[in-house]
Amino acid sequence: MERVRNVAVLMYEKVDLLDIAGPFDVFAVSSNWGKDFNVYTVGEKQRPVNTVSGLTIQPKYSLDDCPVPDILIVPGGVGSRTEMNNATTTSWISQTAASAEIVLSVCTGALFLAKANLLDGLQITTNRNAFDLLREIAPQSALIVEDVRYVDNGKIVMSAGVTAGFDAALYVVARLFGEERALATTAKMEYHWQKDEIVEPRMDNLDKNCELLLIRKARITDLEAMQKLYIEAAEWIQSSKGFTQWREDSFTRAYLESFIYENDVFIAKLNGELVGCFSIHWEYEEIWGDLFHDDAGYVHRLVVTRKYKGERFGSRLLAWAADYIKNKGKAWLRLDCMADNPTLNDYYRSLGFIHRGRYDGRGWSANLYEREIE
Repeated sequence: MERVRNVAVLMYEKVDLLDIAGPFDVFAVSSNWGKDFNVYTVGEKQRPVNTVSGLTIQPKYSLDDCPVPDILIVPGGVGSRTEMNNATTTSWISQTAASAEIVLSVCTGALFLAKANLLDGLQITTNRNAFDLLREIAPQSALIVEDVRYVDNGKIVMSAGVTAGFDAALYVVARLFGEERALATTAKMEYHWQKDEIVEPRMDNLDKNCELLLIRKARITDLEAMQKLYIEAAEWIQSSKGFTQWREDSFTRAYLESFIYENDVFIAKLNGELVGCFSIHWEYEEIWGDLFHDDAGYVHRLVVTRKYKGERFGSRLLAWAADYIKNKGKAWLRLDCMADNPTLNDYYRSLGFIHRGRYDGRGWSANLYEREIE
C-alpha cells in the first residue's frame, strides 16, 4: 500500500501566487482524496505573507513545526531575489532536501536551490528573465537549460516560469503514479499539460561548445523547421542514393500538423537548432501485419540533420526512444527501413536490431526491425 506523501509548499514575502497555487492544486487534486498526498504550506514563521499580486496568505506551518516533507515545492517570485540570502530558509531547504524524495523548484525558486548548494552537476532552469541571475550564483558544473518547461535530475526537478510549475508538478505526479493519474488531474483542472522530455547534456563536450541535446514533444511552432528538415532529407536521399525514400511534396504543412496532433512526435534540438525528429506509434500498423504485437513502440519518420554527420544523433535518439518506450511499460523498440537503402539497413543491424520480415507495398518495400529494450 502506498504511503501518504507530505507535500510542503514554501512561502515567503513577495512570492508569486501562481507558483504556490499551481503546484499546490495539482498535488491536492491528484491526491486521491488525501490518500496519496498531504499538501500544506510552510513559512519561516507562522505569520501572514504577501504575494507579489497583493494576496495575503498565512502558512499552515513554520519551519520549526512543519511535518517532514517527502516532496518540497520551492516557488519563485520577486521576493526570491532577497529571500535567497536568508540563511535560515536556505539551510532548512538544504536539510529538508537531504531526506526528501523530490524537491521541485518553480520559476526563481531555483535561486534558493543554488544558495542551498543543491545544483552541483545538474541540468537547471528557471524563469526566462532570470537566467543571468541564476548563472551568477549557480555552480560552474551546472548546465542551464533554456528551451524547456522543466528538467528532471532525479531528486531535483526544476521548472521554468510561473505556469510551467503546473507542468512540472503534473510530471512529478505522473512519475509517481503514472500518466493516467496526471491526465485525470488535468481534466479536473481543465488545464492543458505542456509536457517536455529532455536528454542528458553532453558533459564530455561541455568545454568545447557547451553542447546540450534536448528532446521534447513537437509543437506547432516547430512545424516550419520540421518541414525544412524532412525536405532536406528527402532531397539528400534522392541525390546521393538515387532513389526516392520520401517524396518532398509529402511534407506539407497540413500533413505535419496532423502528424503532430495525431501521434507522439518528438523533436531534438542542439543548442536551440533542430537536428532530429521522429514519432512513436503504439497502435496496429498495417506494415507489420501478423508480426504486430502490442508490447512495443514503433519509431516512425526518424530523420536527423546531415550537418552534424558523425555525431551519432540517430543512435542517441533511438536510445532515448527506447527509454521512453520502456517507461510506457513496453519491452520492444520497432522501426522499418526502406529495403532499397542498404546502408541504412546495415546501420540498424549494427545497432542490434533484428530483421523480422519484409513488407512489399505499391512501388516500395520495407524491412522490419525490432530490438528488445534492456
